Amino acid sequence: MAQGSYVEVLPGVGSRLVHCDEHIVVIETRLEPGARVPRHSHEGLQISFCVRGRMELVIGDEKVVMTPGSYRVIPPRIEHEARALEETVVVDINSPLTEDRKELVERLGGYRTR
Repeated sequence: MAQGSYVEVLPGVGSRLVHCDEHIVVIETRLEPGARVPRHSHEGLQISFCVRGRMELVIGDEKVVMTPGSYRVIPPRIEHEARALEETVVVDINSPLTEDRKELVERLGGYRTR
């Protein structure tokens, strides 16, 4: 799947699909300063990699500041949330493709259910 345009998924949060198949989903997300991703969880594994900027990431009870080159592995069903401290770009890798990720991928113009 070719990279598409950013789609606003939350206020100040735009995402675009990099790749999707039944095994893995790769999404690039740009967050404006102060933008928040509310607490949530996924049925599958997520790896978040900070490309640019700074972002506060809370995984369970652990709070970390993500900076360029840093990453975190978020186990399945562990709640997490994020807040951009400045303009930030992150790449999230989710595996496998789960129902909640299918919904997001569809919003980004990718995966289509049959």
